Amino acid sequence: MGLNFIECPKSPEGVKVKEVYCSTALSFSKLESDYALNPYTGCSHNCLYCYSPFVLRESREWGTFVDVKRNVPRILSKELQSKDGTVRIGSVTDPYQEIEKDYKVTRMCLEQLKRKGVPTIVQTKSDLVTRDIDIFKDMDVDVGLTITSLKEDFCSMFEPGAPGAKNRLKAAEKLMENGISTWVFIGPIMPFLNDGVSDLQKLVEKVNSIGINEVYIDKLNMRAGIWKKIENVLPENQLKRYKEVYASESDYFFRKKLELADLGKLLF
Repeated sequence: MGLNFIECPKSPEGVKVKEVYCSTALSFSKLESDYALNPYTGCSHNCLYCYSPFVLRESREWGTFVDVKRNVPRILSKELQSKDGTVRIGSVTDPYQEIEKDYKVTRMCLEQLKRKGVPTIVQTKSDLVTRDIDIFKDMDVDVGLTITSLKEDFCSMFEPGAPGAKNRLKAAEKLMENGISTWVFIGPIMPFLNDGVSDLQKLVEKVNSIGINEVYIDKLNMRAGIWKKIENVLPENQLKRYKEVYASESDYFFRKKLELADLGKLLF
């Protein structure tokens, strides 16, 4: 079934950028790392399914602003003098969103982490990540690319400000060619939109063909506030099906888990 959406209500253009100064760089994390590091607040990728604004209790409209933490590399350097453990960059923002081209805050943080020999995890939807291969080569680092679908109409609807899937695949390939430990996250799996087994299998095969065997797959978790954004772009017939999955005792995800069992590590 082809995608048939109502016009997306938001555009990644016109994002307000503000320079700010932070008092801390690292926060405790439960995402397979000891600490989280977010060089920015906000994200111009404007993914409709993003849960970050609800984690941060952000009142501003997500996707319309980015706060640049100008002093975070310096604060990070001080904190690394007394903190040990793995650092994950990009838990509630994308460290390689468009503004990183100009500000290079993520790159400066990487230089601090490399200097201290800190094990680092990076996750992004941007091919800009390949810019920092020169730093990655001398680091204990794993880099993850999020790729939700090979369908460009899906990506442009739900990730309007992010680089396309083809660019992300090329970035993953370039990282692998340079000996960087690389993995792929496929998610969120959205019912009846990017959940086709044959489509997901094709994506996994492309990922495997460039030498990446570490693949994670997760479902769309309908956290507070996400439904409202999804509801605004889905046509009426799809809304009905979503309500059946998320508001009833549907076995959809149980069945989907069985169908996808051989494609990667399932997180749901």
